[in-house]
Order: sequence, then C-alpha cells, then structure tokens
Amino acid sequence: MTTSRKTILDKVRKNKPNLNANIDLSPFLEDNNQDVVQRFRTALDENGGKSIILENEAEIGELISREINGNPFVDCAGFADLNVNTVAGESPKNLAKIKTAIVRVELGVAENGAIWLEDKNINGLRILPFIVENGIFILPKAKIVPTMHHAYRMLNQLPTGFGTFIAGPSKTGDIEQHLVVGAHGPLSHLVILI
Repeated sequence: MTTSRKTILDKVRKNKPNLNANIDLSPFLEDNNQDVVQRFRTALDENGGKSIILENEAEIGELISREINGNPFVDCAGFADLNVNTVAGESPKNLAKIKTAIVRVELGVAENGAIWLEDKNINGLRILPFIVENGIFILPKAKIVPTMHHAYRMLNQLPTGFGTFIAGPSKTGDIEQHLVVGAHGPLSHLVILI
C-alpha cells in the first residue's frame, strides 16, 4: 500500500541534488582587483559597525583600553596586560556582567562586512558574541576575502566546529521600518584592522 508519506519521500529522494557534482564557481571567484579592505569597511559601516586601521600593532592595547573605558570585559585575544577590570571564569553570573569582548578573528568578507567567529576565537564561550554590549574584533587585513564564495572555500579547508558569521551589531526593524540597534545583542561592533 502506497501512503502519501511514502509518495512524498520517494519524490524527494528522486529529486535530491547531487552533492558530489562539480559546480563551476569560477565566475564568483574571479579576482576583480577591487580593494577588499575598503569594500569591507564600507559594508561594515552600512551594517552599523565601525572599523579602524592600525598600521602599528603596538597601538592596539591603548586603543582597546580607551574603548572598554574601565568596564568589565573578556579578553580572548591575549591583551591581558591591559590591567583593567577583566571578568574571569565562565559562570553565567560573570558572563552577565560583561560589557566588552575582545576577540581575534582570522577571516573577513568584503562583500558584506562579516567576520567569521569560531570556538577557538572565543575560548569555547559560544554565548560571548551575543551577550556582550560591545564587540571588539582584531582582523588582519590580509585575511579579508572578496565574497562569501571565497570564505566558504576557505572554511572547507579548515578543521572547524561551531562557527558563525557576524556582520555588525544586533539590529531589528518593526513594521514601521524603525531600526533598533542592540535590541537582542551587542550595541556596538568594532573591527580593528591590522
């Protein structure tokens, strides 16, 4: 007896795409000689984020100290010499006090201003980029790729577990087209390009 469930599943199996097919992505991966750093900065700005280019990496500590302004923070990037009010431990009580997270990232996407975060960047604290009020991300300019196609090609070559793209502070809009920043996540998103 053929059931509607069996009929539907048979049709799905029959029309399932071939995941092993070689799809030609070359039109999307062509280098169009655009300045990816400037494209990244423009897209991030359009998303409500900010970016700063630092030519001297030694200036990062001073810049971060100004940005965190003495508030509780978590430093996943290794700037422990900041000697200000850091939050230690992983208890929910401590995580709720965090105002700023400082994170090194290894991939940025020019077309949308996104950065790629994974467990190793945030010390396994998966809630971190979503619970803080301010995110400070340190990204080498050489690690910015032109498109999401380039980014996924890179990610396919890396051993990775949990990961997410973030392209600016939290935003939401209601029916009246009123944009609210920080409604259910970070209020600010700063990318320091080195």
